[in-house]
Amino acid sequence: MKRIKTLLLVLILSMCAMAQSERFSITLNVDSAIASEPQKVYLYSMIEKQMQLHDSLSIDSVHRIGTMHGKVPYEYAVNLMFARRGPGVVPVVVKNGDSITIHVGDEDDGFRLRYPRRTEGSEAMKEYVGYQLMQDSLDNIRTKVRMQMQLMGLPEAKKDSLKKLDDMLFREYEHNKEIFAMNAKYPYAAMGVGGNIYSNHKWSPTTHTYKEEIVDSIMNSLIKRFPDYPPIRALVNDSTLGNYMSAESFSINSIFWKRYSNRFYDSETDSIIRPLKVGDYFNILSLNQYRGQYLYVDFWASWCQPCLMQMPNIKQAAQMFSKDLMVYLISIDKSGKEWWSAVKEHDLRNHLEDEHPYMIHNIRAYDQKGNMNSDVRSLGIKTIPHNYLIDRSGRIIAKNISGAMLIDKMQQLLEKEKQQ
Repeated sequence: MKRIKTLLLVLILSMCAMAQSERFSITLNVDSAIASEPQKVYLYSMIEKQMQLHDSLSIDSVHRIGTMHGKVPYEYAVNLMFARRGPGVVPVVVKNGDSITIHVGDEDDGFRLRYPRRTEGSEAMKEYVGYQLMQDSLDNIRTKVRMQMQLMGLPEAKKDSLKKLDDMLFREYEHNKEIFAMNAKYPYAAMGVGGNIYSNHKWSPTTHTYKEEIVDSIMNSLIKRFPDYPPIRALVNDSTLGNYMSAESFSINSIFWKRYSNRFYDSETDSIIRPLKVGDYFNILSLNQYRGQYLYVDFWASWCQPCLMQMPNIKQAAQMFSKDLMVYLISIDKSGKEWWSAVKEHDLRNHLEDEHPYMIHNIRAYDQKGNMNSDVRSLGIKTIPHNYLIDRSGRIIAKNISGAMLIDKMQQLLEKEKQQ
C-alpha cells in the first residue's frame, strides 16, 4: 500500500510538472511609486489578429509582486498592460515552459511602451530587450541631432556637420538590424527584424542601405535557422520550399494576410482562399499551352515605381531566355489608358522582328467596367510588385524574385538541366 501511495504521488507530481510545462509564468515586481495607486495589470497577446487575455494581477503599495500565467502556440510576444500608472505596455517574449521575472522600476513610469531593463529567466527575452535598447539609444541620439538641425540661424558648416552625423547614425542603426537578423539565436525577434528589413527594402529602396543580396541572404538565413517555427511556415507558401526562399514570404506584415500555411484570407470577400497547387497558375491564367517552359508572372501597375524599376531587367530576361522563359505582365491598373501608356512608354511589348526576338505578354486584371478578373482575384494578390517563377511542370519555385535575380536564377536552372 505504501508503494502504491508513493507511485500515485510521483504520478501526480509528474502531471503537475507536465501541466506547468504547457504554460508560461511571468512574475512581476514593481517599484513603490507605480504601486502607490491600486490598479490592475493585464497580461494579453495579439497573435495573428487574435487577442487573448491570459491573466491579470492587482497591485497596490503592499502587494507589489505577483505571478501571472498563460499559454502561447509558439514563442511570441505577450504584453503587460498597466491600467493606471506605470509604462502603458511592456512586451515580453515567451514560450510555454518559461518562468520569467520582470522588474518594472519607477524610472519606467509614464512611457507608452517600455522594454524592461531587468529581466531573469529567459535568454530569448534578454536578446530581444538588448537589441531594442541598443536601437533606442541610437534613435534618441538621432532625435537630439535632428532637433539641433532645426535651430534658427545655424551656420551652414554646423548644419553639414550635423547632417553627416545623422547619416552616420542612420547607417549604424540599419547595419545593426542586418547583424541582428543574421545572428539572433531566437526566432521571434529575428523574424521581426528580418521582416522589417525586407519591408523597408521593398517600399523605400532608395532611402535604406540594404542591398538586395543582403536582404535575400537574411531571409534564407531565417528559414535555415528556424525551419520549424510556425509563424515562418505560416508565411511561406508550401510550394516555394525549394532551393530559393522568397524574401516577401517573410514580410512580417504578411502574417495579417495569411492565417495558416494552408489557408489564405481574402478580406474583401471575407473568405478563405485555398492554397495554389501544382499547375494552378497554368490553369487559372489559361497558360496550358506553355507547359514545358518556365513562366514568370509579374503583377504590376503604372503608378508603382518599384514595379517600373524592375522592367529593364525583366525585358533582358525575356530576351536572354526567349526559348525557355515565358513572361506575363499582369497590370492591376483600373484605367486601361494609363496601363497601355505605361506599356508603350517603358517598351514592354513584343519584339519579334529584332535580331534577338522575344515575347512579353501583357494582361490587365480589370475589365472595362472596373471589375477584377475572378481568376486573378482567386490568387489573393495583396501587394505589388508581386511575382512568381514557375517551373516547367507548373510548380512555384520562387516568389517575389527581382528582375536581376530572375536572370541569375534562370542561368542556374538551365545550367543544372544541362548537367542532368
